[in-house]
Amino acid sequence: MERGTPTRYPGVLKIDDKTYVIRAKGTCPRTGKTKEVAKRLDGVSLLEAAQTRAELVDGIKNPIEQSKKVRVGEFARSWIASKLLRVDATTARTYVDALEGHVLPALGDYFYDALTSQDVQRWIDDAIRNGYVIEVRNDEGELVKERRAYSRNSISVWFRIFRTMTRDAMDALNLQRDPTLRVALPEAPLDDGREPNSLSPEQLAAFLTAMRRRYEQHYALVVLLAYTGLRWCHASALRWEDYDEKAGIIRIERKQVRGTVGPVSRKKRAPKEYPVEPELAEILKWHRQRLLREQAPGLAAGWMFPSATGTPRTPNSLDRAWVRCLKEAEIKHRFTVHGLRYTFTDLVRRANVDAVVRRALTGHVTEEMQRHYSTVGLDEKRAAIAGVIRLVPPEKRATPICDGSGGTNGGTNDSEKVTA
Repeated sequence: MERGTPTRYPGVLKIDDKTYVIRAKGTCPRTGKTKEVAKRLDGVSLLEAAQTRAELVDGIKNPIEQSKKVRVGEFARSWIASKLLRVDATTARTYVDALEGHVLPALGDYFYDALTSQDVQRWIDDAIRNGYVIEVRNDEGELVKERRAYSRNSISVWFRIFRTMTRDAMDALNLQRDPTLRVALPEAPLDDGREPNSLSPEQLAAFLTAMRRRYEQHYALVVLLAYTGLRWCHASALRWEDYDEKAGIIRIERKQVRGTVGPVSRKKRAPKEYPVEPELAEILKWHRQRLLREQAPGLAAGWMFPSATGTPRTPNSLDRAWVRCLKEAEIKHRFTVHGLRYTFTDLVRRANVDAVVRRALTGHVTEEMQRHYSTVGLDEKRAAIAGVIRLVPPEKRATPICDGSGGTNGGTNDSEKVTA
């Protein structure tokens, strides 16, 4: 057969004994348009070239079937890239950490259409069985490796993220089987002996007293979180321009996550206006006077609660103060900054505040019809906040006294003074 002449296989052109050019042509059923693909193959036989051409033709005519041959890791990359456009930075980081750190190392190489529930269950079981290794210091101060178990909640979060991605993959890849069905997670203990991440009114009073006495630079922010139930991302993004002192209102205009400032999201809602009761107003007034007196960095930029460098704060700026104040208040169970939001929710319930007002204060609106038809007035919100404050045993709310152990926030700036 002469070089360059057509072979007996249509669409296969021989260049030499091991080199062929194949052309595949067909009508795409999804668009109705004719599609043609040309490809050069080196180091193959005539039969292999013909088989490759047949696969190309089938791929044109059956694009959905071909798309099923996608690995979990390949789909994850495109899926997370799309998600990053729609979720906030914290949620995006949770997705990325779960996929890259835990899901893909175990399941990333599987083709999605070949993945079974047994494979997923094996991944869950291995995570429970093996845990993770961390370096800790022993009694002699030496770094040693220690194996610890993952919490049920951690494994559950990874699985939920994988399940969400898988259900999107089922639609995108036309998968016929959901590999996340009938997968068992670690069983939660009936009672693990831990107290909830919240404080009683008496514990909150003791904690705020310790914060006022030892760490006055944090006191106003902590009180605001406790008496409004605001999320950290909203409270830490407040500017003085958001506070109408005469009307006694704080307006929630923005959020910040690790220094990135943006609008309030629909996923993490916040009330547009928050009433400021006289007790909180006095503390905010004192706080502003302290910032002015110390010429704290960030005051000129308008931040209500600036960090020591003048930027919006991150939650870990409270770490040392938090631990010491918990100890001083004799609070032995786990209690985090977000626990102030849980505490506020409990106090609102104890104050017998109407459910509609509770949701308006916390942003936890779950009943669509109630949200649509109910309008909560500022007077109702104000009464609810006042009821919460009355539940907390009174403390001396005069200018906080700091014993010097906690330092100050923002430091002192000897350059041009910022005035009120």
